[in-house]
Amino acid sequence: MKTALKIFGFTVLVAAFYSYVGQMVPQKVTYPPEETEIGADMSTEQLVEAGAQIVQGKGTCLACHTMSGETGGRFPDLANIGAIAGTRIEGMSDVEYLASSLYDPNGYIVEGFLPGMPQIDEPPIDLSDDEILAVIAYLQSLGGTPTVTLATELEWQSDEAASGGPVAAPPVNVAGASAGAIEEMTGRQLFETYACMTCHSIDEQMQMIGPSLHDVGRRLTRAEIYQSILEPDETVAEGFVPGVMAAQLNATNFYERVTSQQLKVLVDYLASREGGS
Repeated sequence: MKTALKIFGFTVLVAAFYSYVGQMVPQKVTYPPEETEIGADMSTEQLVEAGAQIVQGKGTCLACHTMSGETGGRFPDLANIGAIAGTRIEGMSDVEYLASSLYDPNGYIVEGFLPGMPQIDEPPIDLSDDEILAVIAYLQSLGGTPTVTLATELEWQSDEAASGGPVAAPPVNVAGASAGAIEEMTGRQLFETYACMTCHSIDEQMQMIGPSLHDVGRRLTRAEIYQSILEPDETVAEGFVPGVMAAQLNATNFYERVTSQQLKVLVDYLASREGGS
């Protein structure tokens, strides 16, 4: 009888916990913010303005980069990048260096920093070539003189974009899938869909922007994993900067897009990661 009562009590507690989580997470999927419109007749000055909007919004750059002129952040500070970009790699102009750092961000790592920045012309950020030109123009303006126009050709651009053809298709995201398909995603698929791998390694013990989740199921309980997602600044792993994960999740509208069922599946997946393959 006592055993039955204990099981009943445990069941009630679990149901209450998931009910609480369900109240905290919106039960809907919403679309990401509207993209900054890039007009074919934009001047360099207008590209700078558009680039600033992308850096602060869709590009999610400020989730990891500071612009205060101070050092010590997880990624390099961008306050004076327009002045120093042309001096980073011998033989590379400022435009070439900035383009390389966006299309191939881990090809060259500034001394004292770790790899981990995502390639921004691919999902989940998925900027078009024209949007990247706008970002480069804005970065040039930070301490330097912007020279980029929409006619500027970069070796990383798609053939169609470089020839004036159609730019990359809009990013594929969870908001574009059917409700049934979304709820049927596995924990691994959700981990990738919500771009968790941008900041966390999952298959090996490797430090990136955030701590490795290779063995998170052995280190944290399910409740602690829930809290680390819903309240990321409540407990910050030693050696990591507070505010980064919250900024990234807010910038990508994670809390508006994720459902309680998705969150449960994601947490179950993370709880299963105990250091194996």
